Amino acid sequence: MTKPIHIPPNEQGMIRVFAINRPTSDMRVAVSRTPKPDLARDLLGDPHLDTASAEIFPVSDLEGVGLTAYLTEGYAVPDAQLVPDKAKLDALDGYVLLLFSESFAGRGATLETGPDVTLIGTYGEAAPDRRPRTLKSKSAKLYTGAKSTSAQTPAAKGYGSSLVVLAVVILVLAVGWWGLA
Repeated sequence: MTKPIHIPPNEQGMIRVFAINRPTSDMRVAVSRTPKPDLARDLLGDPHLDTASAEIFPVSDLEGVGLTAYLTEGYAVPDAQLVPDKAKLDALDGYVLLLFSESFAGRGATLETGPDVTLIGTYGEAAPDRRPRTLKSKSAKLYTGAKSTSAQTPAAKGYGSSLVVLAVVILVLAVGWWGLA
C-alpha cells in the first residue's frame, strides 16, 4: 500500500516525478496504443485528472542528458531541490511520469496511487523575479523630448460658413427643381 499524496489547493509550478513500475516492454506497447493522458490517469488511479500536460517517456530517451539535467534545464527546477533525490533520479530506468500542478486545476486533491507508480519527488519550478525595478536610464524618464515654450492651437480653416452657403444653395435648387416637376 502506498502513502496518499496530498495536493494543496491553488498549487502552482510543481512537478511530481513518478517511476513507473510496469515492465518496459508492457509500457512500450501501452504508450503506442493508449493516448498518454489516458495512460497517465490509469497509472495514477484517478479518472478525473486533467493529464493533458503529463509526460510519460523512457529514461533512455534522455541518454547523454539525464533526468536531473532535464528537470533543471527543461523546467528550471533549481539544483538545490534535486540534490536530496539525485541518486534516485539518476538510478531510474524504464519509464517515468511527470505530473504537473495544472492537472489539478487549482483544486486540492489526494492521490491514492497503486503499485504501478512510485513517487520519487516533488519539485518546484523556479519562479521569475517579479519585484519591481526602477529604471535609471535617461529614456525611462517621464518626458525626454525637446521642451516647447508654449502650446500652439491650430489655425481655423474657415470652411464652416462655406458649407452653410453650399447647403442653402442645394436646398434652393432642390425646392426649385421640385416646383418645376
